[in-house]
Amino acid sequence: MKSSRETGSQSARVAKTLEREIFSGDFPPDSPLPSTRILAARFEVSQRVVLSALDLLEKKDILVRQERKRVYVKARSAVDGAKEILFFAFGDEIGLHSIYQAVNGMILDTDELRRYDFFSRIVSSGGPFTSNRLDRELARLDNLGFIDCALIYCFMDEESMRKCMKLPYPVIFLGEIPDSGKLPDGARMISPDSTGLLLASAKYAVEKQYREMVLAHWEEPAKHRYEQKALRTIETFLKKHSLPLRKIPIPGENIREACENLHSTLPSLTSSLSPGTLLALHGIHSVEFETGVLLPKKNFPGIDLLSLTLPEPDCRIKSIFRDYRDFQRTVVDFIENVRNPSEKYRHATINYHYKVVEEPRQKKSNQ
Repeated sequence: MKSSRETGSQSARVAKTLEREIFSGDFPPDSPLPSTRILAARFEVSQRVVLSALDLLEKKDILVRQERKRVYVKARSAVDGAKEILFFAFGDEIGLHSIYQAVNGMILDTDELRRYDFFSRIVSSGGPFTSNRLDRELARLDNLGFIDCALIYCFMDEESMRKCMKLPYPVIFLGEIPDSGKLPDGARMISPDSTGLLLASAKYAVEKQYREMVLAHWEEPAKHRYEQKALRTIETFLKKHSLPLRKIPIPGENIREACENLHSTLPSLTSSLSPGTLLALHGIHSVEFETGVLLPKKNFPGIDLLSLTLPEPDCRIKSIFRDYRDFQRTVVDFIENVRNPSEKYRHATINYHYKVVEEPRQKKSNQ
């Protein structure tokens, strides 16, 4: 007689196979599964094992038992004909990330994107991204039920991406390509143009004929391949146009710590700057910097401030506007072709079309 552990292992194997076949369309919504006898013969297991596997899938909200104990694949989204799309994002202060804002805009666009039923699993954490934490999150995602595909946003290496690709539904990664410069076989990814943001600020500095550009940036992201590429691009561009660039790396294990270091560094740094300098802040979100509390304009005449992070509503300095529409259209295209083997749907790099906003936002009325 087989032990309960053996039976459980066999049931899990059968459930996983059936789940993948359901998601791939072999068993459409509202269609019945074969009888337990037929399934038992196919998998060469007992009917008890099959029944246990069906219980697992029913708990995951994938199957439903109807009259006379027939088992059916559950009907799809409550939105008629809609595809169910999971958005999973993991990062430090995730609400301030451009990709999060771009996808969140899609989720809120219920009129134009009614054919999608979005739901989110957002993990905003100041702690490090660890393999164990990813494993725990993937275990949760594996039990969500009927999903057409997942949008996953988090900086990952190839090994982490392969783990995500073991989920029983298709995955589209959003973000930067791994530091190896390679994608795992079969991976699909949409990336923002990593050079676009810094290059837009550099072009603005040249256009406005500043005498110097100073870039205070969080040094942690600069360890990654995509950020190194962006920094090299801006250096080359400004050198070509004979505009001096000074880079000020700000240490910190997370954004909060980097911001604290920034606040203690910038006042003394700025006092040494000459009029005609553009001081840009990159990779660190600081309300004190944006509102002028940290560097009052009257104390530093002739020095302009530029925030490259997503500005708050009360931002009082120059900031960057991002146009997400091309990125969002590409996400929709990838979703619609999530099972298309064409190389076109393997990796796409999209420009946000950045623009410097010179006028401070209007402060909200107290009335």
